[in-house]
Amino acid sequence: MPVNPKKGEREEEFISRCIAEEIGAGYENPMAAAICYSYWRKDKMSKMTDATSKVMAKVKYDAEFRGINLFADLEKGENDPCWENYVQVGTKDMDGREVPNCVPLSKQETKLEVEEGELNILGYHTKNFKLCPGATSLFGHLIEMPLEEDTIGMVRSAAQIADNVFHLEKLVIENGIATQHQYEEAVLLVDDFKDIMEEIDEEVGMVHDVTFMDGHIDVIKSYI
Repeated sequence: MPVNPKKGEREEEFISRCIAEEIGAGYENPMAAAICYSYWRKDKMSKMTDATSKVMAKVKYDAEFRGINLFADLEKGENDPCWENYVQVGTKDMDGREVPNCVPLSKQETKLEVEEGELNILGYHTKNFKLCPGATSLFGHLIEMPLEEDTIGMVRSAAQIADNVFHLEKLVIENGIATQHQYEEAVLLVDDFKDIMEEIDEEVGMVHDVTFMDGHIDVIKSYI
């Protein structure tokens, strides 16, 4: 179950309380810290009203947590703190606490081929896009466009968020059941995705249809 900040709770108070709960659930200290900072950052982003600030905060969030497997399910034996094709190299500091330092495997260690049905989106290799032709079409178009450096970062972030939604959907389908938390997480992720895509559209002067993402929320909801 996610740990949510209480009204008026300071960051250090929340992080300490949350880490104790996540360790009690079986996570190692660095991973527990990463999960708790993720909860705190998402809670703060959910309260932002300025669209530009919110998008930049999301891009920063994706950079901070890139490679860290925040969705690892201990009950299913998933104890690797890093994504596939990432490896943990010690820890890194995040606001004074240690979290896993997950870095991409070098090309000497893995060829990083794109799996059939997946995409290389400006350096990010998708893992679950085969579930969504709409996302494949959208990002296939975006990566062919001439993009500014900041826009490239936003496109990668949007792709990672979409991939996380599809990963949740895949888990739900495999398990045959969805939790309320998984549904709420999917809703928040899709909201984040739409916000970033709105910013991308402003940068490229186009309007892309992203309503296909709502269908993935509906699939997850149908399993509750």
